[in-house]
Amino acid sequence: MTPTSSYTSSGTGRRSQEFTPATALRGFLSHSGRKAAELSPGYERVWEHIAQITDAGRGLQQELVMTSVEAYPARPTRPVLNAVAASFELLHTAIVLRADAGGLRGMARAAQAADGATSGSAWQDDDAAAQGHTNSALGAAEGAAGSDPAGWADRDGSRADLTSAAGDLALTGAYRLIATSRAPETRMLRLLEILDESVFHAAAGERLVAQVARRTQPVPHDKALDAIRLAIAVPCYEAPLRAGAVLGGAPTAHVTALATIGRSLGVAHQLTGELRAAAGSPDAAGEAGSAGASPVLTPDRCTVAGVLVEAGDYAAEWQALRERAVRQPLGDDDVAHARDLLDRSGAARSVARMVDTAVRRAKDTMAATDLPPALAQSLIAWLERETTV
Repeated sequence: MTPTSSYTSSGTGRRSQEFTPATALRGFLSHSGRKAAELSPGYERVWEHIAQITDAGRGLQQELVMTSVEAYPARPTRPVLNAVAASFELLHTAIVLRADAGGLRGMARAAQAADGATSGSAWQDDDAAAQGHTNSALGAAEGAAGSDPAGWADRDGSRADLTSAAGDLALTGAYRLIATSRAPETRMLRLLEILDESVFHAAAGERLVAQVARRTQPVPHDKALDAIRLAIAVPCYEAPLRAGAVLGGAPTAHVTALATIGRSLGVAHQLTGELRAAAGSPDAAGEAGSAGASPVLTPDRCTVAGVLVEAGDYAAEWQALRERAVRQPLGDDDVAHARDLLDRSGAARSVARMVDTAVRRAKDTMAATDLPPALAQSLIAWLERETTV
């Protein structure tokens, strides 16, 4: 009997092998959208927004799951793989949406801080609203956040509140995809543990991003690095690689090594995004949402390059640009000034060295663990492609 799945075949009767994680995810989102429409048109639009954010991504998380699982011989059937890979893609969507909601809530406070903050702690706290726009530190976001259909929330309520609700729904969807994947029970439990760890780390990273983004004084650059690791590298890079290895029946040592490799990949990828933004690459401008924006100067963004500039001789000039960015889009002269400061301060060169260190750590771990050659080759090729400025 041909294996089928409600999300991989979508009731068409076609062979499940014809479907991919992307089609599995589309099937899940379409099914959820239809159920939502039966309850409320406004609720259906929330699911449409989840689908839009998901479609705007590059599919990196499902790619990492499949790259990892296909290197091992004990992998389950294709419908199971599709559902699990789709789950980690939906986790990424949830992180982007939660970050977007936090950024929307935080912009008014950021503007007030720019107007009134002349002193105070660099670690001002706000338990009521964790604000940093985590997506802004994301190559993981692949330019997805901010792709808001005009007026999608205005008809039904606050955009921030509905975006937050969409993030929560995407997260529960990620759990549901694993729970209904029909993975072997012992592997399913391990997959749920990986998902739990990812959410736990992402929440801690989201809070750290908020603290760094709201800084009123220079902060250590390792705090910004920690934010990237927690909010992005663990859930969006480490977790998919580990999940694929678990599904494929990999040895425990390989799963552990892929955790280290995934974190290094994530850090290297995000820092490369900062370097591309500093260099004014077309990709960076596109991710920022407009050619006139500078991703490294988004006011609620957590960037290593930014905190490095603020720790040196050009802190006042950089801070002035950040404060101006809170109030209005920066012009071309401002963006050029920011890139000049990144260069003159040495921040861009320091970030480049951090990328090299992360890449070297990933490659050393691969060599020491004796991963399957096909998996190691794929990851090295990905690193070389994605960390080139």
